[in-house]
Amino acid sequence: MPSVAPASPLTAARGQLPYLAMVAPLVVFVVLTVILPVALFLFRAVDNRELQANLAATSAALSGWTAEQGLPPEPAFAALVRDLAAAQAAGHAGTLAARLNQAVPGSRTFILKTARLAAEGALTGPDVRSAVLAAAKGWQNPALWSVIAQERGRFTAFYLLTSLDLQRHPDGSIGAVPAEQALFLSILWRTIAISLSVTAICALLALPVAHVIVAAPRWAAAGLLALVLLPLWTSLLVRTVAWIILLQGEGPINSTLQGLGLITEPLRLVYTRGSLVVTMVQVLLPLMILPIVSVLRRIPPTYMRAARSLGAPWWTAWRRVQLPMLLPGLLTGSGIVFVFALGYYITPTLIGGPGDQMLSSFIVFYTDKTLNWGLAAALSVQLLAVLALAAGAVAAVRALASRRVA
Repeated sequence: MPSVAPASPLTAARGQLPYLAMVAPLVVFVVLTVILPVALFLFRAVDNRELQANLAATSAALSGWTAEQGLPPEPAFAALVRDLAAAQAAGHAGTLAARLNQAVPGSRTFILKTARLAAEGALTGPDVRSAVLAAAKGWQNPALWSVIAQERGRFTAFYLLTSLDLQRHPDGSIGAVPAEQALFLSILWRTIAISLSVTAICALLALPVAHVIVAAPRWAAAGLLALVLLPLWTSLLVRTVAWIILLQGEGPINSTLQGLGLITEPLRLVYTRGSLVVTMVQVLLPLMILPIVSVLRRIPPTYMRAARSLGAPWWTAWRRVQLPMLLPGLLTGSGIVFVFALGYYITPTLIGGPGDQMLSSFIVFYTDKTLNWGLAAALSVQLLAVLALAAGAVAAVRALASRRVA
């Protein structure tokens, strides 16, 4: 029988063109509506256009200057006046003042005042330095001049350092912020801890439920699956508000406990860490059950019966035989639940207390309330880093489990 020559790479590539043409619109749509906007937003974490574009002459005049030398010389003040006048004329003074205020709180007002006076020509003369200091004493702060001198490049590490509770000192070194100002690392660890707790509880609850669904008759399994899917058909906001009604002081739970004489005063059940975890578990539990059920249905029940017939106790047979085969579904469900929990915003905001707010709440705050998009982007980078580490951990566990099974 004559051998058939393998198709050349060019021929194979041409054969894939129809499929690529069908997928191309979807790829373009995802790139334009998801990847590109997210990338542009994350770029704000290192974007330094406000200072580079509006204080170029001042930064150049501060070349070689250090905070130990005291206030900058006359040429630096003259360059500052020119830069602020140009920023005021271009309508960028407010943006520039807001950016410097993020680095040196309390500086926005006198920067705007100086920019207005510079545009009016009120800060001219042989001694510009004295005129600026007389108009706004805030320019006597060497820390503000250090920020202008250090942040002269196109990119900045200011937002990323702030999101890690770090700061750049006037001498250029990097260190931790004072303990009373540290905020974001504790929020990050809190977010990770809550997400891991919710994931672990969902896994413990989903395993027996999945076994019951798979072992039940077909009609009963269909009903149980409908009950599992029912929360997914209900609005997240509605489910969260329902838990607030159930857990509030005059809600059904406290009323029932008081009616039974078990408590004399209503318990504080809502706006606590416990209420937050319970609500998130109820919302995310179906996302853990479904992958486990999908994998469990493909495992022949004869494996467990064979292990039991050879003398293994039920727990040993399940742990040594069934659990390794269940691991793909368990890892998939855990990854989905962890990712969703990590980015939760509505539920922690509505049902969590002040000490239970997660990182996503602060991202929304800095995006919508203070318009500090750079810090919001830096906090988003933290979430992406946690997701990358979680994905790496799941991949490592999968590889280890497959190696052990093999």
